[in-house]
Amino acid sequence: MFTEDLTVFFDTVNGFAETVTYHGSTSIAAIFDAAFFGEHMSQLIVDSTKPACLVLSSAVSGVVQGYTILRGSTTYNIVDVQPDGSGITLLILEKQ
Repeated sequence: MFTEDLTVFFDTVNGFAETVTYHGSTSIAAIFDAAFFGEHMSQLIVDSTKPACLVLSSAVSGVVQGYTILRGSTTYNIVDVQPDGSGITLLILEKQ
């Protein structure tokens, strides 16, 4: 069983995270990235990046597609939720 203390990575002062607003009113720590995606369309493979963030699963329990993340002045819709089973969830985002 995975027992690592993940909170050190989500420290917004000394860690990798920043504070964002989740679902309109809750402040949570998130680590932003431009996640890589490859899509197969007929015979064509299209590679691209999409905004994404890692969050502690416990901070977003009940998260569903359509909830939002506000980072600075930019609002993102959550378009996919990918928990990894270790206590971290990857949220795939789309700019509103």
